[in-house]
Amino acid sequence: MNQENDIILSRLAKLLEAESPHLMRYASYRLGNTENAKDALQDVFLKMHSRLSENASPQVNDLRNYLFRTLSNLCTAKLCEQKKQNIVPLDEKFDSMETVTDDFESDFERISMLLNHIPDEQAEVIRLRIYGNNSFAEVADILSIPLPTVKSRFLYGVEKIRQGMKTIKSTI
Repeated sequence: MNQENDIILSRLAKLLEAESPHLMRYASYRLGNTENAKDALQDVFLKMHSRLSENASPQVNDLRNYLFRTLSNLCTAKLCEQKKQNIVPLDEKFDSMETVTDDFESDFERISMLLNHIPDEQAEVIRLRIYGNNSFAEVADILSIPLPTVKSRFLYGVEKIRQGMKTIKSTI
């Protein structure tokens, strides 16, 4: 391991310490619970540590965005793996206004239900912006898409969620 890699790994450790609340919140809402989020963060750290500690480590311009992109990709992979394993009966229904509690699980279910009714691209932008505490420019870098696309996906996604909430309220 060379001195440049040592500096990058030191920056990674400091970044993880500073961004851990945002990363945990993002991963928790993405994966559904804090235990899976902790596992995901540990996996991301180990993956990035091994990648960055290699002699031929990739050139990383923005370590924070690289970290969020890696976490986003890992969460997506874990969710795809879970979908393959979980079979939900077709007659099972969830009413988002059934319960109003202060615990994470019920909040997650309501938010996930609303985010599942919008396109995945819009939902991911909303998650990275709100739960990951990223600016629109950072989200654009993380997802490797233009800034106007990020802003329009966010706007359209939030508008669809608002419409969905109005529909839910009008049926009560």
